[in-house]
Amino acid sequence: MCGRYSLFTPKEKVEQTLQATAVEWENWQARYNAAPTQPMPVITNEFPGIIQYMRWGLVPKWAKDMQVGSKMINTRAESIKEKPSFFNIFKYKRCLVLADGYYEWKVGIEAKSARQPYRFHLPDNELMLLAGLWDTWQNGLQTFSIITCPANADIAPIHHRMPVLLTQKSASAWLSNESSTDELLHLLQPAPTGLVQRYPIYPLLNRAGYDHPDVITPMPSLL
Repeated sequence: MCGRYSLFTPKEKVEQTLQATAVEWENWQARYNAAPTQPMPVITNEFPGIIQYMRWGLVPKWAKDMQVGSKMINTRAESIKEKPSFFNIFKYKRCLVLADGYYEWKVGIEAKSARQPYRFHLPDNELMLLAGLWDTWQNGLQTFSIITCPANADIAPIHHRMPVLLTQKSASAWLSNESSTDELLHLLQPAPTGLVQRYPIYPLLNRAGYDHPDVITPMPSLL
């Protein structure tokens, strides 16, 4: 599961990299510990040239209660293929979740409560484009989830799942309404081994309200 991530890349660099314009730009701020239910920037297949804010935690149009969003921060790639309700969203409501790193916890051997957080990122904290789904609930609330797949060899020692990471080329295909279902499903696979880097960080991450640069500081004793 991908339960926290960061986006501290400057807005101007994100816009230039993606050739997209950020709306609600006055709300743009560096985020080092983005948590579920918070608004975060995404790009949708409906408006591929616009970066807009949506609430993290998918509340599908058919949901009876918006509280379901807190349980749907991630969507398994396998569920998209197996469950018609998710497959319909996948066909018409895809998005890119913008990040420059994400976090997972490694569970200790002796005590389940002893969880060590790790940061995963690309070289030089390059922008990550994560595959996601979005939808609009009955009251106009727009929400999203991050699609996950089985972890590759780099991630597996820490966690058995990882976000679906797209390149700029595959991200264009993901947002294109001209892409076939088979093409889109083919994108839902682990990133190549050797691409994603990782390092241990301090437990500051464990506090959902703590959102400061020192969250990403390496923990030297475990390096």
